Amino acid sequence: MSLMAVSDGIIAVSKAQYIELYNDSKHAFLEFKSDSKPQEEDFVVDINISLDKKLLGVLLSKKIIIYDLPNLNQVETFILPRSTSKIRFDISSKKILVADKTGDVLVFEILKEDKGTKILGHLSLLLNILQTDDGKYIITSDRDEKIRVSCFPNAYNIQTFCLGHKEFVMHIELLPHATEYLTSASGDGNIKIWDYTNGKLHHTIDTYMDIKNNNDLKQKFSQLMDEEGIVINSLPIVDYTITQLNKFSSLIALTVHSYMKILVYNLKSVNKEFTHNLILELPLKYFPVSIKLHNLSLFVYDGINSKIFEYKVTTESENIFINLIRELQVFENQEIESDIIYEHNPIKLLFKRKFDNVQEYKERKKMRLEKPVS
Repeated sequence: MSLMAVSDGIIAVSKAQYIELYNDSKHAFLEFKSDSKPQEEDFVVDINISLDKKLLGVLLSKKIIIYDLPNLNQVETFILPRSTSKIRFDISSKKILVADKTGDVLVFEILKEDKGTKILGHLSLLLNILQTDDGKYIITSDRDEKIRVSCFPNAYNIQTFCLGHKEFVMHIELLPHATEYLTSASGDGNIKIWDYTNGKLHHTIDTYMDIKNNNDLKQKFSQLMDEEGIVINSLPIVDYTITQLNKFSSLIALTVHSYMKILVYNLKSVNKEFTHNLILELPLKYFPVSIKLHNLSLFVYDGINSKIFEYKVTTESENIFINLIRELQVFENQEIESDIIYEHNPIKLLFKRKFDNVQEYKERKKMRLEKPVS
């Protein structure tokens, strides 16, 4: 799910049942509400801008609404059979791909009376979906650590799986400077680089190694998860974004659960050999709802204060700098329920309960209860 989408000159952000579109200093608003009191099904789940920059897709719980850009005229509405977690336009910008919570992928053709065509299915909650630049493959990721590469349009033909993550895979993106590779970010705290045509793993970034005071943060997160009977080994990546830096490298920005800094990496590849380095940590006052890299700008959405911070990426020799260039106040004139607070703790729901560890969990709980209070 994404609550911010960025394209050339356009920023779209959502909060509860509202969307604000910022376009060349002009603001436009959309509101989704079935009655006087907002319902959960009115809340925006995901937003996406088409590759041709002409369409905005808005996902509600069981509905997709397509708008033209920048005027926000409603173009199409699709009613969905089930709750959905992710949408993304195809490379032609004429279809929209839908990943639902039962594991099915549907394709809807825009500007046609289309009820959607199921093209593939997982046996797990789908978390992300994309189409490769050549249009030959649909790549999906799920809660069960799997990344599936399917042929398109005959998606019943599976090209390969990319297997190696130990927790849910919430983010997948093609590597911008070498789109024959796929990048993925997971609840196991790792970023992995794959050749998606054969499922070969080429590189791993373990973000946990770059987090200061990681043991303290891990202990706090472990205590939170222990209440659910879940054993964790790292801190999950919450948000992830990537953009091309130059011919040989791409810039990665990400947030990690409970860590109040954005980690920014430079990922390089030469002759199929990958290297990475952490170039900076951007401190945060509030944990962001969403972060997006677009071209050489980083956008950070602070949902608590309804602000967007734009940072500009510049290079000088081998050095990379990121500087704040503007702040945008959003939803200034909207009366949004004060109890709507975005937090990153809901990500804990994606961790699977280890049923074979239930007895061990009960024993730990018993020991805690029997331990004398000091």
